[in-house]
Amino acid sequence: MHPPIETQAEFHAAGTPLKLEGGRGTAWRVGNVTLKPLDVLPEELLWLDEVARERSVGSEVRLSLPIRSRSGKLIVDGFTAFPYLAGEHQPGRWLELAGIARDFAALFAEVERPDFIDMRTHAWARADRFAWGEYDGPPIAAPYVADLVSARRQVFDSPGIIHGDLTGNVLFDSALPPAVIDLTVYWRPVNYSVAVIAVDAVCFEGAPLSLLETISPARDFPQYLVRALLFRLVADCLNGRPASEYGAYDRAVSRVLEVAEGSEPG
Repeated sequence: MHPPIETQAEFHAAGTPLKLEGGRGTAWRVGNVTLKPLDVLPEELLWLDEVARERSVGSEVRLSLPIRSRSGKLIVDGFTAFPYLAGEHQPGRWLELAGIARDFAALFAEVERPDFIDMRTHAWARADRFAWGEYDGPPIAAPYVADLVSARRQVFDSPGIIHGDLTGNVLFDSALPPAVIDLTVYWRPVNYSVAVIAVDAVCFEGAPLSLLETISPARDFPQYLVRALLFRLVADCLNGRPASEYGAYDRAVSRVLEVAEGSEPG
């Protein structure tokens, strides 16, 4: 069901509700506003409204940040609102996405680690912790996971705020700067963000295997690819994906295990 008329009005949204494709399938466009049920912690939403908004001033990318209601609320009847940003996802622009990942991280340089990161319990947060050896849940029985864990080695880059899911969440428009939507914030080194882009591109968008080795010059980048694959595989497992549907990862896992064997710490 689309957001109630009263909720739309609270968020200054006017027009016929149109269901949006992608994501979790729960977002609606109403005029120039996107409305969707709250899918992050309230503390995370507030951080986006305050910290991310302040850091975005003067940015070379457009960020999708929350809209407050007429009464100043970020959540109304369980719904949140964001501006509808012009542009479209364009597969193939992976090197540009890597640059945007670095620009996004640079925006938040010297920002402190948000407390809400430790409060999240959704599948992607747990998968991220698993990828970094911080998981304390039940065993994960997913293809390739044991081999990737065995290949994982320590990395030494400093962590900071990154966007953990850029591949389908950057919109390109010929007349406007790129737009970053669905701000999925993690506290990791920026090469992890770039590695997720590379893994997504090879596994789901037809990118050549060579992208895994050319998207970043870091000599320890294969270790970030190991973690990016673990992140995606474990998230799929926790979200109930059957083991028979992991074939998209075959080529990437094989190549990453091969190059990780000779990778060096940074």
